[in-house]
Amino acid sequence: MTQRDAALHALMVWLIIGLFVLQPVADLGLVPNWLPGIVTLGTLVAGLLTMRRATRLLPPLIGCGLLLAAALGLGTEGVEGMAAVGGLLLLCISLLRQVLAPGEVTRARLEGAIALYLLIALLFATAYETLAAVAPDAFTGAVGLRQDFRYFSLVVQTSTGFGDILPAVPLARTLVTLQAVTGQMFIAIVLARLVSLELAGRGK
Repeated sequence: MTQRDAALHALMVWLIIGLFVLQPVADLGLVPNWLPGIVTLGTLVAGLLTMRRATRLLPPLIGCGLLLAAALGLGTEGVEGMAAVGGLLLLCISLLRQVLAPGEVTRARLEGAIALYLLIALLFATAYETLAAVAPDAFTGAVGLRQDFRYFSLVVQTSTGFGDILPAVPLARTLVTLQAVTGQMFIAIVLARLVSLELAGRGK
């Protein structure tokens, strides 16, 4: 296993913990308010290890990570949110390139695809958190903790739509619609690409 493959595995595990373990622990009141920011920062660090050194996305991603770390230290939510959204977006683009690149379908590529899907959910959750911090009336319903947006993001991305949290302003509705479409496109495009790469590999 190469260092990049190990980093993809670590990124996938870290995202699973951040999205699925953090929420129930937060509901018990055992998680401090700054932990979601630390999870996002850890995601960026793990993502950096998956990137090629020659990519142009590396310097701005490092810049977003440093800005996020500084914002966490100073407690500035707005800057923290913007840095996190920017870094996660760059990481999504980098990971998408790796998943769709020519080559055989390996375990690392499959883990990269899973990590990308979860990363998109974390990206939108962070965008929702940032919007709610700036405009508290942006969402209505069962929003008690910042971590609730991780749950909401996955509900939107999978088109489950329970309706317990609702976007209440135009920008929030736009983000929710964009995520719903992205979730459907991800399955169609990435799955089709992986299948075609596998068939091409078998043909050779």
